[in-house]
Amino acid sequence: MNTPNGRKEIEQMFGNPANDDGTLNEAWEGANIRKVAPPDGWQLYYQDDNGLVPVSGIRMHKLLEDVFHSVLDDVWDYAKQQIGGSPSGDAILAWLHQRRLDLHGGGFNFRKITAGLQLSLHAYGIAIDWDPDHNPRKKPLTKTLPDWWFDIWAARGWNDGRKFPTPDPMHVQFATGA
Repeated sequence: MNTPNGRKEIEQMFGNPANDDGTLNEAWEGANIRKVAPPDGWQLYYQDDNGLVPVSGIRMHKLLEDVFHSVLDDVWDYAKQQIGGSPSGDAILAWLHQRRLDLHGGGFNFRKITAGLQLSLHAYGIAIDWDPDHNPRKKPLTKTLPDWWFDIWAARGWNDGRKFPTPDPMHVQFATGA
């Protein structure tokens, strides 16, 4: 699947989540947004105000399920190589968790861009925030996600927010130019 560039291509590929009055098109949401489970072996956690909550998946656009799985499979394989030998699934999970690579702050969220007028790419279900507690918007020097992590996402067509005009190092999106 090719990564869309700009709002026109995003809406051609994923549809428009908004009604004419700017509210959520619930029919679009029902037809397109799914809770996508991670590949077998993975455990993801949602960061909320009370700590980490184990979750069975992330809500995103149904068209991204395969590419999402491919990214996480690549991350798993990278972790396995870094540990060396024949690590158990539990050892790989521990390695990922120690590096906060299994923590997210959400995917689909019908809202506008922070301090903006257009819809966020989260509203299309094509963006995910990773470890937002330690990779806050506007503070790129506090990022904890490693460069190799972003390289894996980029190899599968995702863009990230590290170089946005207002840096957003937690953010990955399946789109450019928006």
